[in-house]
Amino acid sequence: MTATLRVSGLSATYGARTLFSELDLVLGPAEVIGLIGANGSGKTTLLRLLAAAGSQHCDDPRTASGTSASANAYELSTGEGRVATEGTVSLSPSDATIGYLPQETDRLPGETVRDFLARRTGVAEAELQMNTAAAELARGGKDRYSAALERWLTLGGADLDERAQKVMAELGLGVGQDALTQTLSGGQAARAGLASLLLSRYDVLLLDEPTNDWISAGSNCSNASSRTPVRPWCWSAMTVSSWRAR
Repeated sequence: MTATLRVSGLSATYGARTLFSELDLVLGPAEVIGLIGANGSGKTTLLRLLAAAGSQHCDDPRTASGTSASANAYELSTGEGRVATEGTVSLSPSDATIGYLPQETDRLPGETVRDFLARRTGVAEAELQMNTAAAELARGGKDRYSAALERWLTLGGADLDERAQKVMAELGLGVGQDALTQTLSGGQAARAGLASLLLSRYDVLLLDEPTNDWISAGSNCSNASSRTPVRPWCWSAMTVSSWRAR
């Protein structure tokens, strides 16, 4: 589906420091926005706040939490403290999906490449919700299964393995989907991160320094990703970088 992300009067402070204030932004269907800023200027904080407007995140434990698709205030936990925010972030339609891909490729103990791709594309969480809804329905509870199934299908769960095999080959990952992510080299991990981006079917993508993955993976990987047919429909994206601010 097409989606519109709206930001109105969004401000964020960390202690006495103001990261940004009174931010107004509209990310419309099929639009791509690039944001450049110095390290520590609040770019990642902004992406995590925007991710909180969606009902689906890219399963990063640092993702912000909001009360609803439109919230008037957030508190964002970080490793060093809390970021207080005010303003409104809304997503239309409310059931559109937002994927937040963090700056670093996280590799969890015992996680295979297949599991990693499912987690980063949102398919794993959608499948968990679908299975939970099926069990609830079997017990005579409320029917949430149809909506959960539709979400899993929308995020590409039905053919993820098949698409992943093609994308991994195109990017030259050099391992199978059963390989453990913690055994990957730095370059392979970067390629896996790119694969998760290419395989994602979110309506809105929030990308934190994706160029770092391109550098780690090498120019051949960038060329391959440009040849890989990924999405036959429109999406919206916001990406941040500190490249030109250094």
